[in-house]
Amino acid sequence: MKTALLYIHLLSLAVALGSMLIAEHLISERLMFSRHGKFNPDSLDTVMFASRAVTISLLLLWLTGIGFLVLGYLNDPLYLANQKIWAKVSIVVLLTINGIYIHRRVLPRLAHVSEGGLLIRGALESVRLRMSFAISIAGWLLAAFYGTAKFLNQGYQYAELFGLYLAVVVMIFAVSYVARDELINGQPRDPGANIA
Repeated sequence: MKTALLYIHLLSLAVALGSMLIAEHLISERLMFSRHGKFNPDSLDTVMFASRAVTISLLLLWLTGIGFLVLGYLNDPLYLANQKIWAKVSIVVLLTINGIYIHRRVLPRLAHVSEGGLLIRGALESVRLRMSFAISIAGWLLAAFYGTAKFLNQGYQYAELFGLYLAVVVMIFAVSYVARDELINGQPRDPGANIA
């Protein structure tokens, strides 16, 4: 039973991580790092497909993760004292909330962009988009790392492990401001507009 759970869990993680990286790469390549790249309907279709793959994978990760918790507890009640487990669960909770935000806010915005609209229209929207991507990138990468790093099972506190995740989110969020909104939107910034 545990082997089957592990196989599904790792396969789901690989699909989710790969799909997320493809979508993030496509978005950044088309919107941030190419003057000639256009986020067209084909780009949107690819991102939507990747988003569906991440959603299904996240559901499977929740189910298999709960299975691991139940099996671990039945074998040894102290299993639930492992702080790494709760840091990982917290990260997955944030990934889930962020996924809901992406489906309700970011994907409709990308559909608008594929029709020629702007991705970012103001400072608050800029912050939200950058934070959403930072939560996603940091979350998937660290969830995968925590899942494989057995040496973290003992000797590390929840605050340290979850704190590392938050630090990575802040770092990615700060670095994202290297790409200015006028580059993301693919057009020169209006001199009279506020800097986002």
